[in-house]
Order: sequence, then structure tokens, then C-alpha cells
Amino acid sequence: DTAAGDNAAIGYTAAEGLILTGQGSTSDITFKNDADTTVFSIPTGTDDVLFPDNAKVMFGAGSDLQIYHDGTDTQIDNNTGTLIVRSAGAGTIEFRDQGSQVLAQFNDNSDVKLYHNNNEKLATTSTGVDVTGNATFADDGKAIFGAGSDLQIYHTGSASYIDDAGTGN
Repeated sequence: DTAAGDNAAIGYTAAEGLILTGQGSTSDITFKNDADTTVFSIPTGTDDVLFPDNAKVMFGAGSDLQIYHDGTDTQIDNNTGTLIVRSAGAGTIEFRDQGSQVLAQFNDNSDVKLYHNNNEKLATTSTGVDVTGNATFADDGKAIFGAGSDLQIYHTGSASYIDDAGTGN
């Protein structure tokens, strides 16, 4: 698929192994399948690898892990076992929105924090959970305190109760 004046080369060096180079106006290298459909490309002058929508990067003998973009959403499909995300050493794993606001933060051997509009709202601690702001419970939910559920606060939908040690008081 080359035209006059196109530059392409395949080479080999002991230090670099197989080398494939190209010079195009849009992509330096384009890989296509036998249907002449682009599988992936390397844009001119970059070190990026571009995959078209719905092209999957698959890992494992049974293509167990798949990463792709469907044109609207980005998908990570794990079809076996547990998907494990690790951070080296005393690292932190953060989920952020496109504007870099923190959504969730997981700190190695420490706390987990959940955020709303970049403000910390819920954090685990060595003794339990810290809540910043209000905690809202469904009508049939209970706030339970004490190792023996000694104090319960709840609302039935029509009445509110504070139950101290099961006395109903």
C-alpha cells in the first residue's frame, strides 16, 4: 500500500531487534487486517498507539482481560478471577474525573476516602468510619451503635425511634 515517494523500512539491529519505520502524513505506521481495516496506528511524529473504537486489547490465553472503547464508554472486562489493581510501595490509588477532581482514594495500609464534588465525605479509620456532613438512612434502615447494638436510631416511615439497649426507650 505504498505510493511513490513514501519511505518505509524494516530493519534489525542486535541492540534494538526488529525495527519497523515509516513516514506518512497522518500515521508513521498503520497495521491493517486482511479486510484492509485498521487494527491500530502510530500517528506521525508521536509515540502513541491509536486503536479504533471497539478494537480490543486482549490478555490471557482465553482473552480473559479486555480493554477497549466502544465509541461512548471505556470498558475493562475481566472474564475470570479477580481484577486486582496494585500500587507499588506506600502508594495511593485514586479515581479522578476528567477535571482531575478526586472521586475515591485508596491509601496503602491506611484509609479509604470517598469524595463528593472533590470534598471528602467518608473515610475509613483504624477504629471505624468518619463521615463529614449528614448520613442518610432509608426508612427501614437503622443507625446501630455499640458492640452489642446497644443503641439504635431508626425511622419506620411514620415514626422515629431511639432504642437504648433494646428497652424501646
